[in-house]
Amino acid sequence: MNLRTYATIGDYNNVAEVEWPASDVDTLNKRLRAASIEVDKLTRLSVFAADEDGYPTDPDVADAFTEAACVIVEYWQETDDPTGADAYAGAVKIGSVSLGTTSSSQDSMSEAEKLRRRIGSRAIDVLMNAGLIPVAVAHT
Repeated sequence: MNLRTYATIGDYNNVAEVEWPASDVDTLNKRLRAASIEVDKLTRLSVFAADEDGYPTDPDVADAFTEAACVIVEYWQETDDPTGADAYAGAVKIGSVSLGTTSSSQDSMSEAEKLRRRIGSRAIDVLMNAGLIPVAVAHT
């Protein structure tokens, strides 16, 4: 099984607003790997030239993959939710006070909204702008 990682520590520090602490490189490497899995999922139906290991060969496409992986990790840092588990959490109730979303609104959330909550919207925008996530338009 070929496990690809699309970004390095240097890439992350070039893209992110706040550099990753040098004392915690192992965590960043794990998160870049997890973010690369998300990029693979987002581009599963995309058409692009790739080498024998599945990495994009076009420099612009490769840059989009790198930036998307980095902005996903940055989003996880901002939300303090690297697994995406909190994105699916329901409301927290204390007495009559409810914080967060209700389970009924969570159930009615579209898959696209769930994805945006889990990885943020910037990665999707980066890949869409690079033409890697096709947009379908239906004329009725």
